Amino acid sequence: MNNISVLTDFEALTNTINFKKLPSPPGLETYTIYAGGNFIFISNARNRTIRFSLANFSTSDITNTGIQEWIDRIHKLYPSF
Repeated sequence: MNNISVLTDFEALTNTINFKKLPSPPGLETYTIYAGGNFIFISNARNRTIRFSLANFSTSDITNTGIQEWIDRIHKLYPSF
């Protein structure tokens, strides 16, 4: 995970930029996951969104295990997320 940012205006961005919505893994349905450009966006139920990039990013490489690992890492960095 590189370029980690917390976004407060992500909902406004989704109205102006085309993001690919990814399915939430089982047990993580309270999170919404989007991909756009070189970034992954993970939003929680309180409308807080974390944006980050990955080296050699490809949406086909995204797995449920990878998403779980990202969310675990986000919780370590931002416990209130």
